[in-house]
Amino acid sequence: MKQVMVCTGLAAMLTAVIFAGGCCVSADNLFKATHQKTESVHLPAAGIRTLDIETRVGSISVNGSDVDEVHLSAEIIVKAYSQEKAEELAEAVKIQIEPDGETLRIRASLPDDTKKRSVTVNFEVSAPFDLAAHCRSTVGSVNVNDMHGPIDAETDVGSITCRGVVAQVKLRANVGSVKVFCASDAPAGFNADIATNVGSIELTAPKDLSAEVSAATNVGSVSTTRPITVVGKLGKTMNGTIGGGDGKITLKTNVGSIEIR
Repeated sequence: MKQVMVCTGLAAMLTAVIFAGGCCVSADNLFKATHQKTESVHLPAAGIRTLDIETRVGSISVNGSDVDEVHLSAEIIVKAYSQEKAEELAEAVKIQIEPDGETLRIRASLPDDTKKRSVTVNFEVSAPFDLAAHCRSTVGSVNVNDMHGPIDAETDVGSITCRGVVAQVKLRANVGSVKVFCASDAPAGFNADIATNVGSIELTAPKDLSAEVSAATNVGSVSTTRPITVVGKLGKTMNGTIGGGDGKITLKTNVGSIEIR
């Protein structure tokens, strides 16, 4: 009976996703006209320690490098019933960049007379690699590359991928996979808190990983290629210690597999 209930819940969840996708298709059929534009800006990074980026519908990409400024590129895509309306709405979208102490906040302000699905704002950011990154998208993927500060990312529908990770990560997805690739010089005492509702989790940890590990899935499997001292039985959960247990890694998904490499 328990298995039937789990499968039924999964079916309902997938039906909801398919229904949402159907709505998007219908909207695309209605919105015949499309207008696209890109806005770019360069900002000094002096005094900034954290990037705080948010978009409703759209992707977020943050790339760290050895630079002393923040380069923002915002791609605005608007679908409407007519070309004139699409251009009008695109011009009404405002990119807000607001320093708040040591935090640089980046947002897209949308016009009142538009539905969320008719406007997509994709952010691509190049910034100093030592900054922390806080990223939030309602519908869209989040990609963070070579940022050495802490990473906090969240999306309702979309994947999260972090590469070249050095500091701790806290990642949340509702429907979407999460992948983390640590840099070669990442500390052994690595800290990660990763969760998704529907989707797999893949963690490529530091070479000399030393952490307490807790991983669990309801529908899926948990595996690791690392030597681990396990407490209890292996199965859909794994609790144990890798190395000296200096860091803490928590991985959780409802439907999906978990792999630690």
